[in-house]
Amino acid sequence: APQHGWHDPQVVKAASTSINSPSSSSDSSVAQSKRQKRAVLGHPWFAPKLLSTVYACSGTQLYDRVLVDAECTHDGSLVHVQKYAQWGWEQLDARVVDGNRSVTVPILQSKLLENGWQLLKPGGVLVYSTCSLSRYQNEFVLGGFLARHAEDEAVLESVPLLTDSGAIVTSSIWAPVDDDEWDRSGLSQRRSVFSRMCHAVRLDPLVSNTSGMFIARIKKLKHGVQLEESEIIPLALPPSIQQI
Repeated sequence: APQHGWHDPQVVKAASTSINSPSSSSDSSVAQSKRQKRAVLGHPWFAPKLLSTVYACSGTQLYDRVLVDAECTHDGSLVHVQKYAQWGWEQLDARVVDGNRSVTVPILQSKLLENGWQLLKPGGVLVYSTCSLSRYQNEFVLGGFLARHAEDEAVLESVPLLTDSGAIVTSSIWAPVDDDEWDRSGLSQRRSVFSRMCHAVRLDPLVSNTSGMFIARIKKLKHGVQLEESEIIPLALPPSIQQI
């Protein structure tokens, strides 16, 4: 949104109309159009944290497509893991293994996902992705999102590039394998949430011949209620963290 008046949806609409309005092909008209664009934009555009709250409350959603390529521990990225040989393996412990990061990252991811969702138009599609193999950053973040948004609001779709071409072999999402594991994990009451994740996919380096990734494509059917920040949490956090 423009730096000045970004909080007002009408300002954004007017700016968009001004920038995208057709002009003649004459040199003077083109130059004038560029000057108008610079005047409207001022400084580079940005989307501050408050923007999602303002637009959700105003009933105005901005985007048809949103990509949430979320911050993660990068443990599935072979390129990132190889960098630790240069950075020092103590950095691996600090950035990936550290207990505090294992809980702060999924919470951050949940908020990034929710923020992107609030800016998505009904009928639009959001893709949530990470380069982590951790279920706490993947299925549990997505599961927490689906627990907050009912089936009449959010539905997962298949990822056409992966499912239709067959060029890359995908793996199923993580889920408890039997009743005992459902009980031990404390997820027995969340089976319906996991069933809604059926179209999410994992890329396993041993199977897909790629880096490890998690991808979920979510279609927005309607706009829901505004959530409190305390409600935006993963489905579960690492047990060792919960016990501290």
